[in-house]
Amino acid sequence: MERNQSTIDSIRRRLRVAFDVVLDVGERVLRERPTMEHVLLLSFLFVGLYMYRGAGEFAPAAQTFPRLMAGGTILLSVLLLARNYLRIAGPLVGAVLGVYLLYGGMTTYTGEGEFTAQLIGGFVLLAVALVFRERFGAAVESFVAESVQVMGDDGTPVDESTAEGDGPDAAGTDPTDPATDELESEPTPTAEEPKRGERVEHLEADESAETAASDVDTDVDQPDATDDETDSEAMYTYDIDDPRGPVVTALLCVGYMGLTFTIGMLYATPIFVAAWALWARMDAARGGALVVLSFAVAYAFYDLIQDDIAVGWLTGWELPPPDELLELLGLSAHAADALGIAVRAAVIVL
Repeated sequence: MERNQSTIDSIRRRLRVAFDVVLDVGERVLRERPTMEHVLLLSFLFVGLYMYRGAGEFAPAAQTFPRLMAGGTILLSVLLLARNYLRIAGPLVGAVLGVYLLYGGMTTYTGEGEFTAQLIGGFVLLAVALVFRERFGAAVESFVAESVQVMGDDGTPVDESTAEGDGPDAAGTDPTDPATDELESEPTPTAEEPKRGERVEHLEADESAETAASDVDTDVDQPDATDDETDSEAMYTYDIDDPRGPVVTALLCVGYMGLTFTIGMLYATPIFVAAWALWARMDAARGGALVVLSFAVAYAFYDLIQDDIAVGWLTGWELPPPDELLELLGLSAHAADALGIAVRAAVIVL
């Protein structure tokens, strides 16, 4: 028994050492300590690459939307992973994207002097990324890496000098000035100097009045604080090193892929959104609205672009699509109106 325990401890030590080595290498490459956020970004990157390549099996008209979504996922994942190299990586990514747009524009060029928007956009992006690479890199860095929260917790700008007690106070005096200390130490002359007992009574009365006023302010402000705490606890939030958020999100994405291969993307999409809303403890009305919107988007893709998304790609299973179900129920004539009403209601709720 002791031998088995020692073997397990040795394996744990080796795994810990290997894990520390991986973290050290990642820190050198990324210029920051790797966290679960990087794991989630890598999973998004691999899923985006897979979806971009897999979209090549669709019809030419059906490739546009999934490749745009996959391309956006790849681009943003790369920028977030390389956020400490954006001065260099930003212009490089912009140049690569410009070349890609130029290639796509030249393949669709009509030859009659009509330049496509893709061709013009690729040329402009490539030129800006190469000629103004420093400004382009700074702009990308400000968009991706810099925090936009410049306000305090109460929603008002915070003056560091005032918060730390540096600088003049509301009365216009500077607490750090020696002259202020002398002024405060000198007694204020009055017409009649009260006796010692009367002075103590006056001080006690002032203190009791200030205490009562502070209690009233606390009672008035308390509901706002309670409301803020209730709002913050309505949905799940996690720290950057908390593995629950990225791990659960990655597992939900993997489950979404599995459902897509099993029953098709049409019904897998609302199931994925519903699962995420339940895990995030989202309000029931908002969660239901998101489910309705996700199903509307998937159904629009099914109806207008590619009807194969209702079929499991690996299993070949096909659940009855909504139009067939409505036809069986005799409600096919009202399907468009019902979907429009549901989408408008979902938008109002959100």
